[in-house]
Amino acid sequence: MSIAVSAVVRPSRLLLVMVTAVCLCVILIAVLLAGNYFGIASGRRGLLLALTYLVTAISCWSLFFFSQKSYFIAISAAGQIRILELDGLVSETQEVSDSNSDSWFVVKLLDDSTLWPRLLLLRLRSESGRLFVLPILPDSVSLQSFRSLSVACRWIAVRIKGNDNQIL
Repeated sequence: MSIAVSAVVRPSRLLLVMVTAVCLCVILIAVLLAGNYFGIASGRRGLLLALTYLVTAISCWSLFFFSQKSYFIAISAAGQIRILELDGLVSETQEVSDSNSDSWFVVKLLDDSTLWPRLLLLRLRSESGRLFVLPILPDSVSLQSFRSLSVACRWIAVRIKGNDNQIL
């Protein structure tokens, strides 16, 4: 059995909904602070605190929303991971050409990546030192691709841990 897999990873709509919900909760807290509902801060202090919460929520949501990118991830049978940043939103079936090898990044899976059954939070570092964080939820890829990526990443993580134990 080979662990070779490739998939287009689109931004997760579920993650966008969760981030939006958290930001809306922070905005609600800002409104309640401005109205002195909690009785914590009144007058200018309450308004300043509410404004700080409001600006923080809006800037965090904007940063998240506008930084979403699609990636093409390819894992070879030997465990080498390559990723390609794609322009705009793409479909699962879109073909990705291997002709422009300058835009591909060869990356390594870092130890602090999260590999849960319904969430893959891949922290990848390129040879040049650039850090990529790819949140992969089941709605980011097809179900089969999610399973294949999960198995491949777990296999790579076990190999990384095995190599660390041999060095010690």
